[in-house]
Amino acid sequence: MAGYVDKALVEGEAVIARAHYHWLNWVVPAGAIVLPFALQILSWTYVGPDTRRWLDYLTWGLVLLGVVYFLWQLIRIRATEIAVTDRRFIRKTGWIGRDTSEVELRSIEEVSLKQTVLGRLFGYGTLTVRGTGAGLVESPGIDDPKIFQKAIQTAQSRMRAQLADAPRPAASPPPG
Repeated sequence: MAGYVDKALVEGEAVIARAHYHWLNWVVPAGAIVLPFALQILSWTYVGPDTRRWLDYLTWGLVLLGVVYFLWQLIRIRATEIAVTDRRFIRKTGWIGRDTSEVELRSIEEVSLKQTVLGRLFGYGTLTVRGTGAGLVESPGIDDPKIFQKAIQTAQSRMRAQLADAPRPAASPPPG
């Protein structure tokens, strides 16, 4: 099934690169399920039967909340598309409600990258695209953001080169 980016392409437009969320975006949602289960198992081992009864309600409630949080993050991550084409930068979020940001390459003023120390070690970061009249488009938790930043800059360079090589129409003589 084609995603939003593929459906939004105009004739002759091609996707150059797609960005994806880093695997560490799954750690907290997975932990939200695993930690309550671990607490439940520990309660079976170390807590007496009277205390265990109310602790069962608490841990199963936490497991349920963890599952809901995990599903919410799953939908958020799977429903986000980030791509650069030979004409524009596209970011789509949302599953039922949709929020899209599209910035033409010639309108992009800045592509900034923010990486923490852990981001540098594990290869993730936040990519921010600033466009003329388009504001900011921020994409946090991107896998290999430097490669995606370079893809945007390469696409911009190619577009500028094509515009420079394009034949210009002959100037018409002044009316006279």
